[in-house]
Amino acid sequence: MARLILMTDFTESYANQLLRGIIRYSLEHEPWVVCKMPLSLRDNGRMDEVLKFALTWKADAIIGQFRTGDDVSQFGREGIIAIAQDYEQKFPGLCNISGDYAASGRICADYFIRKGARNFGFYGLRGMVWSDERRDAFVDEIRNRVPNNSISIQESLNLSETWWYDLDHLTEWLRSLPKPVAILACDDNRAYYLVEACRKGGKGMRIPDDIMVLGIDNDEALCQLSSPQLSSLNQNVEEAGYNTAATIERLLTLKPEERKEHVSDIIVAPTFITTRKSTDVFLHDNPHISNVLSYINSNLSRRISVEEIVAQVPMSRRLLEHLFRDAVGMSIYQYILKVRTEKMAELILHGTSPARAAAELDTDYKIIARNFKRANGMTPCEYARLTSEKKEQQ
Repeated sequence: MARLILMTDFTESYANQLLRGIIRYSLEHEPWVVCKMPLSLRDNGRMDEVLKFALTWKADAIIGQFRTGDDVSQFGREGIIAIAQDYEQKFPGLCNISGDYAASGRICADYFIRKGARNFGFYGLRGMVWSDERRDAFVDEIRNRVPNNSISIQESLNLSETWWYDLDHLTEWLRSLPKPVAILACDDNRAYYLVEACRKGGKGMRIPDDIMVLGIDNDEALCQLSSPQLSSLNQNVEEAGYNTAATIERLLTLKPEERKEHVSDIIVAPTFITTRKSTDVFLHDNPHISNVLSYINSNLSRRISVEEIVAQVPMSRRLLEHLFRDAVGMSIYQYILKVRTEKMAELILHGTSPARAAAELDTDYKIIARNFKRANGMTPCEYARLTSEKKEQQ
């Protein structure tokens, strides 16, 4: 029976999803003993006390939000497997629970580009690996795809500002941006702060008409609490928790001195964006492209052809396809497939069966299932099972 110690912030949805994945693995195998360690031990800089706690509990492994400079090597010397949940930076020589942060940045940039945005912003925490890599990929994707773009970056530089922010300074930054603007926050907390700053800012800072706000992690409570409600990028965190438990069990079969040769990071994969009010608008400066985007998204419940879409605007199909690809980065047909796949994920997330979701979208199940797997790394049925298990454990 494995004994596991968790040192992470369980007020966050992310950590709870990790724990659900670990519990699911435990229930499918030999039950584990899991203990949550007070974060105060880490915050006081007493890693010796953390080690003492782990030894008292006879821990086989510890998962923690370690800080840069923490001596995590002492766990290995005592035969304890240490796994780092990305907090500031990755730890070489350890398994890190890490995200594909670059993919997250690209997905969010693509989302805004497809909505017609030309002015962009990023709000994050400099020095945090998960924020830095999302920012860099977000900016690179925009610069590669959007000519004459405008990008502004606002970042906190102090770790203490993870849970504190200067509302006046943030409001001033938002007022300075060219409008309309699409802003990616490095996580849902920062996105929530943006919404609050917009509410304080008043005129010229309406969400989503003047400012679109997008978060990451899809913390349901936080996103629903926000007014207007926040759009956010989902991540397959629970599956990463399951894989973390499997990694621990695999390492436990090895001698302590052999484990360093078999460490590898556990990657949290981004999946799809849940659209809520904070991004529910199209900003393209060409009214015909905005009309086409709105028409497609308003008619997802029935089959629509490219010919039907061309009939909505006073131009030839060739010209519309050219303008659309320049604006959105893909053909009209590819865009239809993409938004249908995203809508299917949203329907399944809210309890609709995959077959019923395909029927509601008036589309062939085999075709949309193939596109769904290509986009999300799993079939609609696998995704439905995962979301169902998550709800049962809540």
